[in-house]
Amino acid sequence: MISPMQFVRRFSGRVGFAVGLGVLSLSMALPAQAFAATMNVDAQKCGAKDVKCVIAFGDQRITERLTDLSALDTKVQTLQQKKHIGEDEAEALKNDVSTNKNGLNTLKSKLDAESEAQAARQDVKNIYEQFRIYAVVLPRDEHRLHLDVEKTLDDKLTDMKTKIEARIDKAPTDKKDQLNSLYNDYKAQLAAVTPLIEGAKAILPNMTPTSFNTNRGAYEGQLNTLKSDEKTIQSDLQKAASDLKQINQLLKKK
Repeated sequence: MISPMQFVRRFSGRVGFAVGLGVLSLSMALPAQAFAATMNVDAQKCGAKDVKCVIAFGDQRITERLTDLSALDTKVQTLQQKKHIGEDEAEALKNDVSTNKNGLNTLKSKLDAESEAQAARQDVKNIYEQFRIYAVVLPRDEHRLHLDVEKTLDDKLTDMKTKIEARIDKAPTDKKDQLNSLYNDYKAQLAAVTPLIEGAKAILPNMTPTSFNTNRGAYEGQLNTLKSDEKTIQSDLQKAASDLKQINQLLKKK
């Protein structure tokens, strides 16, 4: 759904501004096991009473999840440092990462202390059913991050309207019709983006391990809506960026 991370060109010149338009698309590739259903621990060759084997298996699964949560945290920090997302947005994502890491570490401590294989198997089952790191948490937080980047970009493009209007007012008469046509489309694309971002973000709180476990159909329906909205948002922002580029080119021509 999402192409690798890329940056939209910086536009500068006679328009009188140079702006980093941000990231329109983020890499959302997850590990190969990302959307796997619960795994049958019995298939891992552990004996019925081999508690050490079950613990070792569970510890490995927890370590994988902790590693990938840390990778997400690093991505969030990088985008915050580049000002592609704000402090509040970054903090919310970091807190979610921290909450899930703390929960997994608590579960690991419980698992490592088990003396019976049956209890250890239940702990391992909870890695999947209680936390849903690959099925829910990482995909959801990647969507949230993507939307945060798009919101930042939308805000930047919206804030540029006054400067664009000022430059168009000073443009030669023979260019104004074309410039105004591009600018009207620019405004229309941005007007369409704002409610889509708000609607997509409203879906995110409903994407929880509990909703995944109890009503998979409803969960998948909301996820499909979210993906569809994101595609439209990205398309609209790309069109607005294209309009801006053409406006800039026209204003640079003598």
